Amino acid sequence: MTSMDPFRDEARSRGLPEDEVDRWLYTARRCAMLSLPGEAPPDGPLAGRLGGLPPTPDDEPVPDLPFLASVDLAAVPPGATDLPLPEDGTLLFFADTEDPWSDDDWHRLVYVPVGTPVSERGSAYEWLPEVRPARELHLTVRPSLPNRGSETEEFPHGSELGSVWWKTRGEMTTDGPVQIGGCPWVWNADPVTEHDHGPGDWCCSRRSGARA
Repeated sequence: MTSMDPFRDEARSRGLPEDEVDRWLYTARRCAMLSLPGEAPPDGPLAGRLGGLPPTPDDEPVPDLPFLASVDLAAVPPGATDLPLPEDGTLLFFADTEDPWSDDDWHRLVYVPVGTPVSERGSAYEWLPEVRPARELHLTVRPSLPNRGSETEEFPHGSELGSVWWKTRGEMTTDGPVQIGGCPWVWNADPVTEHDHGPGDWCCSRRSGARA
């Protein structure tokens, strides 16, 4: 279990109420973080690939979107996330990370059951970016909290608590281009139109540059 002491120490140094910090930490979500070699612990199991060509079912067309990554669900241990994932099979992530807020369908998630005949092939659309060489992704299970929050009745210091996670998360979790479950990492604006939300209101399945 990852120690959350860095978060507690930083919150204490800011004079945040201990009971509110405890409530905030109680909402922490587990996530499966998939990292490139050198970013993850050396014993993290191989759980996917970043880039390359998608192993798409033979009887389905390849989505007309850039292919981001694949994840082997059998390598994701039970309880690694709070999402209702299948026990095995493969997830394929497609997304247009250049224009994720367009009115068009800019992302697609494809589930490929075990035993499905597949072939690695790309879309015929010419506008798609050049395919990059595939790189291995290794999995670690890590805690996740919002890096932004709002002041609510339950969390009067929600904004400050989000700032604490922003500052200290590097001491408690690894980073990587693919995260399944947990909370999204918000860089600029809150993607939730209703700002009265708590830390348990979001979950995440994302690839760097395309977080939902």
